Amino acid sequence: MLDKEISNLIAYAESQLLLDELDAPRATRRICKLLGITEFAPEAPDEEFVDAQASPDDLIAPLLAYAAENGKTDATRGEIMDAVSLKPSEVNDLFFDTYSVNPQKAFEFLYDYNVKCGYINLDSDQSERWEAKELKSKIEVIINLLPQAEASGYPKCPLCKENIGLAGYENMRPASIDIGGEEWIFNYSRHRYFERHGVLANGEHTPLTDGISTIKKLALAADFIGADGFVGMNAVVENGGAKITAHEHFQTGAKSTPMLRAGYKARFKSKEYPYLELGVVDWYGTVIRFSHSNLEKTVEFADKLVTAWKSYSDDNIDNKDGKKNFCNVIVRKIAGKYVFDVVLRSNGKKKHRTPAEYDEIKADALSVTDIMGYFVLPTKLSAQLKEVQSYLDGTNAFDAANVPADIKPFVKMIERMLKEQGGTVSKLEAKLNLHDEIDVVCEKILASTAVFDNVGIQSFFDTLDIRAL
Repeated sequence: MLDKEISNLIAYAESQLLLDELDAPRATRRICKLLGITEFAPEAPDEEFVDAQASPDDLIAPLLAYAAENGKTDATRGEIMDAVSLKPSEVNDLFFDTYSVNPQKAFEFLYDYNVKCGYINLDSDQSERWEAKELKSKIEVIINLLPQAEASGYPKCPLCKENIGLAGYENMRPASIDIGGEEWIFNYSRHRYFERHGVLANGEHTPLTDGISTIKKLALAADFIGADGFVGMNAVVENGGAKITAHEHFQTGAKSTPMLRAGYKARFKSKEYPYLELGVVDWYGTVIRFSHSNLEKTVEFADKLVTAWKSYSDDNIDNKDGKKNFCNVIVRKIAGKYVFDVVLRSNGKKKHRTPAEYDEIKADALSVTDIMGYFVLPTKLSAQLKEVQSYLDGTNAFDAANVPADIKPFVKMIERMLKEQGGTVSKLEAKLNLHDEIDVVCEKILASTAVFDNVGIQSFFDTLDIRAL
């Protein structure tokens, strides 16, 4: 029935997932039970086919098709792959055995294992993305197409370690680490907004805060991630961009981001912490970067900076209640130094952030991902932009009075772009023109987060006895 297909999957698990041949019969029986198969005769696997697979998708496709045809709802992708994968504890042990010798290889192992066991699905169309090459900074625009996990069924929230083994998390293989004497769970994100996008979550369901203890944990997490990556924290206030504030967690990534690649546009010196390398980053928002090798002193300064900003108010920022200012904090460990990027943000700015017409493109508050230059747009925008493009390339005739309801917010944009184009253009040109239009909108939204101009930040720095060099 599925003798060949199951035999191929077992062979893949032995070669790619480290399944021991002594455990193979047990894994086979579990798969047969999930599929309701009572008779199985193992066959010689198609070795050429199996060896060519970088992920299990083609191997499990016939099993999932059989399950759907025969009403075997328990035979999900996650359950089948869990049956042929190492236990979470075994993967965790292998990760740390490797980490003790070569941390970078350990992260590569964990990522590859989550790909090979099917938790991260590289073959699925999870996003549309492009680089905004014409802007000052090469931000990346991402339209997320990965379905959001259902909110029901979680013990408390999607980040809790108790989810491991539940529906959708059966084949997740995380690492359990110690940060500041607490257990934290690290795993790679299915969204993959940036290279090796990961999530670090507290092992306890405890609220995310922005006090000095959390800032120190962020720096210790940067120690764990190492020089090839970063750790970032969402803001914890309403409309600050954090989706889950009830559970303490950080975003992690490999390499860098458009914001982190930006250099200084002005240098400063703190009277109290003169040894810090300190400056304002040449970025759209207001980003203060500082670094030093001393963990405690750098964290101490970060806490003073964040605390001072939370209570700051002036003629342009109405924060008299002390509840409207907030920060994103990103930390890296580079050449032995803790490098902090603190992004000052406020809901008390007296000037409206962007024109209302931009809300259809990005109505949600900006997360740390957006702030760093990976601008994530809503799923619905994919279909909307295809419709808009059809008017720009002449596939559909444009009649402003009769466009579908979800396209009405784009009418002014379409009219302007048709005028600028001189009428309809080719499909490729229309697509590129539309991308350019979205790029500019994203850039303007990012720029609107700035709380100071080049001169105004000194008034805030005065409260901390910081002077320009």
